[in-house]
Amino acid sequence: MMSAKGYSIYQVDLPEHPQAVVFVNGMLTRDRTGFLWMWQNLQWIKNSTTQAEGCVQVKAGICSPNEVIMVSYWRSEQDLKQFFRGEAHRKMMQFGMKHPNSLCLYNETYQPKHSGKYSHEPQGMATLYASLTSL
Repeated sequence: MMSAKGYSIYQVDLPEHPQAVVFVNGMLTRDRTGFLWMWQNLQWIKNSTTQAEGCVQVKAGICSPNEVIMVSYWRSEQDLKQFFRGEAHRKMMQFGMKHPNSLCLYNETYQPKHSGKYSHEPQGMATLYASLTSL
């Protein structure tokens, strides 16, 4: 355990072969139609993702007025793939099919190799492996 100005910093002892994945996705609006759609649907997208089977946490951030990024933590790659096959994801993609030039969409998937550092309470990957926390 390390201390920084009166609070504990800890990390998670990940299993040898962690199943969890981190999904990073973002939207960059390219026109007024995309801008309006993104801001009208952003909370719904976050809630739909959070409620999906296997999703443990979603963090959303505003990069600029026309760009947002979301980071979601999943128990397994299979859970994430199941979400991609679901109704909520299909609805999200419908806008892009109808308006292909209105949004720039991007995503990346990562599997952890080692733990991050945490303070005060579990966030991110620590929510998946909280029982393996070492102080």
